[in-house]
Parts: sequence; structure tokens; C-alpha cells
Amino acid sequence: MKYTLLSLGLVAVFSLSACDDGKVFGDGLDEKTLISEIELTNVENGKLTLAATVDYTDSLIIYKYSPEQPSNPKVKWTSSNEKVATVSQDGLVHAVSAGKANIMITPEVGFGATALFELTVVPEFKPITDFEFTEADKAELFVSEERTLKPTILPADRTYSTITWKSSDTSIATVTKDGVVRGIDGGEEGRTVTITAISLDRGGYEESFELKIIPIIYIDEIIFGTQADLLPGESMKLNFTTSPENATVASLDWSSSDPNVVEVSDQGVVTAKNYGEVTIMAATTMGQEFSTTVKVPKGLIKEDFDGETTSWFTNFQGALGEIKDGKFVVTMGSQNNEKWRGDIALSLDGKKTENTFVDPDNYPYVAIKISGIGFEGGTGNLTFDTSLGTYKKNGANGHEIMYGTDQIPVYYYDLTIENTFVNKSGATTLDGVTEFKTFQFKVADVLKSKYPAGKYEVYWIRTFKTKEALTEYVNANN
Repeated sequence: MKYTLLSLGLVAVFSLSACDDGKVFGDGLDEKTLISEIELTNVENGKLTLAATVDYTDSLIIYKYSPEQPSNPKVKWTSSNEKVATVSQDGLVHAVSAGKANIMITPEVGFGATALFELTVVPEFKPITDFEFTEADKAELFVSEERTLKPTILPADRTYSTITWKSSDTSIATVTKDGVVRGIDGGEEGRTVTITAISLDRGGYEESFELKIIPIIYIDEIIFGTQADLLPGESMKLNFTTSPENATVASLDWSSSDPNVVEVSDQGVVTAKNYGEVTIMAATTMGQEFSTTVKVPKGLIKEDFDGETTSWFTNFQGALGEIKDGKFVVTMGSQNNEKWRGDIALSLDGKKTENTFVDPDNYPYVAIKISGIGFEGGTGNLTFDTSLGTYKKNGANGHEIMYGTDQIPVYYYDLTIENTFVNKSGATTLDGVTEFKTFQFKVADVLKSKYPAGKYEVYWIRTFKTKEALTEYVNANN
């Protein structure tokens, strides 16, 4: 009989103490030591797969128990479905037909100590036949730098995915069983090592690639540039250079003064978690420390519609919005027989719980770039509407207009102007960081005769620190 030993790691173990300290007493009050815990050592994550084909039907399950010397070391094996798989009292699991079964081991004497796993039997064994290494996997690696290798494993419908790794020379580079390779010694001009991926499915497929390890070039100085402000959830690579320019950046040790606000990776990539401000430190291997400041400010709005989702949504019956080709395309609903309407909102009291912050002191300009419809000469109305009222300036629409070289209008609003937010109770002047429960642009009264398609496109919606910054962005993003 053939069987395969599958080295597959962890296990779902369920155990209870048989009694106090795992001891009981027999009829003559002889002390008995019972098995209190059983662990399966070659089953990964409580699951195992076998194939109902020759040479891949059997697997010997390895286990250990504690304490190491019980009075009765015998165990009992059972299968929940012997039409799918059987198990001998030696722990040899035999696949019978496709399906699932639970395989359980318990002590012959005692109670509570149990280990089990789910066995899946597939009709046919399909081994790993190829590893496709990426260019990122094979890129040169600096001494002390680590990289997780992520090859594509083929075929996609393989029976097992478990693999391991080896290095041809661990004095040059090491690699863990999980594929984390680390540069150890690059010599003076770089050294090459062979990294090999090995399947553990008994097909035994192996594939290798050459990896060059580059020696560290020590950093004398880090020169940080100005860091862009971030939104919560946003990531960016820090802006800095080194002296010398070709120094080994991977040797830096990064830290954040408050990872709950901004965390930093070992590659110098920061990710904003919450509003606030942090100091990011970079320490060299020689003990020098350099720092920069990263801010996650309230008042920053930055939506370029370059992802698959957006927090902006349509707010009029029949209106629909979708991201397409880097724009938010709005199909308006019918306001009446003659006009379209298609409002878009970021916050809407009662419909969207996350409020929007603005800060006239640091981000005083709100701007939106729209094409497909116009708002001049009575063809439609664009209104900036908030929970403090409607922005009023230069008439009901309240906006100024700026054009880039593409001649698509950018409508913008100056939050520092006094008494511009008007509602039934009067006018409000913003003072410092202000929280809006409602923050939206009303797009209404759009003439169907002028715009029969009933659609418009939003390129971006942003806040800016200065009018010059707004102008620069408009000219650079046509």
C-alpha cells in the first residue's frame, strides 16, 4: 500500500482537561495519567485534500499528545463518512470517492481530548506544473532588504497549493518557507544566488531564478521635501532624497510618532488612518535620525474619480452616477417636462452619516470641474449647498469660473468671504474648521432642449490652499 506524508502545518484542535492535572484513580485508587491534548502535526488549518486516484489516495496522519507518557497511550480514529474516506487505527486515511468527511482522533481511555480535520476527496489529482515569477520577484535585492515572493502557481485548478522555498547559498540570501527572501551578503559588487520554489504535492515540481544581492551603500544624509497632505485611508511614498544619491534606502528603519494617525512601512510608504499630524522618523544603520511631518488635515477634499468607487453619490430621483474613464458620469433625472436635475453629494444629513469638514484658514477654495452642460444664460443652475445654507455670491449660482487650456470650466468658491452661506435664519461666515452634515452640488433646471442627452461629467472635486495652487492644478490637469 502506498501512502503520502503531507507536511502541511497547523490544525484545529479541541481539548478539555480529562480531570485535575489529567489524573484519575482506578478501583484500587491507582493513579492514572490520561491524555489531555492531541495535536495533528501534518494537517494545515484543519483541512486536508486527497484524490481518488492511484498513488494519491492515502495519507498517514502524524500526531502527538500530552502528557508524553500517559498510562494508556492508545487512540481511536473514526471517519464521519466511510463512503468518502476510511481511516485505520494507525491513522492511515484512505480516499474512497469524491466528497467530504471529518476525520477524528480521541483517546481510547478518557474524555475531552479530541482532534479532527475536514478531509476533501477530489476525483483527480492535478499537480503543480509551473511557477511564473514576476519581474518584482527577480529584481535586485539589497543587503538587509526583505521581499515576499509572489509567483503565479499553475494550473489554476491544481489540487494543492502548498509550496516551499530554498536558497542555493544562505550566506548570500535566505528564504523562508513562506517565500520571504532576505539579502545577507552582496560582497563588494554584488553576488548572485539561486532561489527555488518547490511544490509539496508529491508531484515535486521545482523552478528557480537567479537573484542578485547588492551591497549596502551607507546613507550620509536624508533630505526631505514637502509632504503632500493626506486623506484618511490614503497612502503615498514619502518625498525625500539621499546623499549619496545611490545610497541603500532599504537599510532605513522607519517609525511614526503615532501609528494610529499615520503608519509607515519599511519602504517609506505612509498610510493615513485618522485626522491629525505625525512626525515620521528615518534611522540609518549608523544611528543617524532624520524626520519629516505628515498631516491628515480636516478640510482637505481630493476626489479625482480615478478608482473604482467614490464617496460621492447622486441625490435626485431618477439620477444615476457611475465612474467611467476617470470621470464621474451623471445621468440626470427628469425635473419636469422641460428640465433635467442631477444633484451630487458627499454628505447628506439623514442619508449619509459621515460629515464633511472644510477649513477656510488652510483650504479656502472649493472647486469642481464639469463638462457636458453649462450654467450660463439660463441653461441650468449649479448651487453649492450645505447644512449652513447655500453659497451666495454673484447671484444664485454663487461661483467664479476658471478655464484651463482645454476650455472646460472649473467652478470655484472662496470660503473666506463673509456671509456667503445663506439660509432662512440669515447669513453665516465660516470660522476655522467647520463640520457640514450636508455637502452637495445641486445641478438643476438644466434645459432638455439644450442638453437632450441629460448627462454631465465631473472630472474632479478638490479643495486648495491658495488661488495660485488652484490655477496651477487647473493648467496641469487638462
